[in-house]
Amino acid sequence: MKQVITKIALIVAYLLFAAYSSYMTAESIKMSFNANNVWYVFPFVFIVAIIAGFFLKDLVIKEIQNTINPSKSKLILGLLGFLLFWGASFTTNVHYMLMQNEGLQVVSAELGNYKNFVDNQTNNTKNDIKEQEEDDMSILESTIQGFIGRFQRECEHSIRDGFGPLAKGILKEIESYFTTSSAKYNDTYEYKNTIFDDEKDSGDIGKRGATIVAGLENKYINRIVEKAVYRQSIIKSYYKRKIQSKKSYALIQEFINDSVYGVDIPQLKEKELATAENYYKFQKDQLRTNIYDRFDSEEKAKIDLTTKESKTKDIKDIELGKFRYKVYPSERMFSTFNVWSDMLQGRLPVNMKLFGWIIFSLIIDIVAFVLRSFI
Repeated sequence: MKQVITKIALIVAYLLFAAYSSYMTAESIKMSFNANNVWYVFPFVFIVAIIAGFFLKDLVIKEIQNTINPSKSKLILGLLGFLLFWGASFTTNVHYMLMQNEGLQVVSAELGNYKNFVDNQTNNTKNDIKEQEEDDMSILESTIQGFIGRFQRECEHSIRDGFGPLAKGILKEIESYFTTSSAKYNDTYEYKNTIFDDEKDSGDIGKRGATIVAGLENKYINRIVEKAVYRQSIIKSYYKRKIQSKKSYALIQEFINDSVYGVDIPQLKEKELATAENYYKFQKDQLRTNIYDRFDSEEKAKIDLTTKESKTKDIKDIELGKFRYKVYPSERMFSTFNVWSDMLQGRLPVNMKLFGWIIFSLIIDIVAFVLRSFI
């Protein structure tokens, strides 16, 4: 009777540890694959845990204890099966413990990073933007006037010597100026050959005489002015978009402030709500949908860059993948594959360590399998 009670107690204890481990694995899988309900995943995971116990007890331990006719194939099969099923359980358990215990810090840090970005952006007032626009317009005007002055002086020489390579060179230099300064304003216009077309205008080379050269001078200055007027419209549109983007930050700021000072973070700090599930919902509904997705692609790139730091002093290493995260993206935290990949590549923030949760998960699994071995 005593042996029966002991065996029942061992079975119950084993099932409890296996169920707890399976629940952690199911939560990890659910979030990694964006599943709807943990209890849809749990039965399959629990069966895997039982199978892992079977491989350990009925194949590995049994064959090790078999001194009469041991089977190496069964031992190898059992060991491989156990390591496969247990490995899946172990890695996801560690992932769950990380989400459960580091989740609040991760989502809070990401929210703070968004807040800092928006604050920095909104520090530039509408008047500041208008001043930037006026400065750029002034630079454009003075630069073009400088080019036109050089071109006109060269045209004076061309009356006697002929319209030659030097005049053409100034026109090509202006085209180059417009091209190289396009990126700042997201100007996609192709300026090459728009002021001096190497094929269509090649016949102008060598022409001379006051009347002819004056005609060429007017022809090309009109083209220069035309491109300058177009660039002015591009600059105006660029800064108009910047002003409009400032207005859009108001809604994002409202979501951020609600999270920081209102309901989200204060509630998540409460013990009964401090769960991986709630962190996951906050990341998906608030951090992603209401905040991050409202930034444009350029802003997202800037934000993503602020989350990383070079492992060396060379900032270019970030582009080469030699970086660690300063602010860990919460979206990556909810994927067991990303977490383990970042850990193995040394990309986890210095204040985020998996070692403690690795030890904890090992203890849970060791206790469960020790209990299984006595059943």
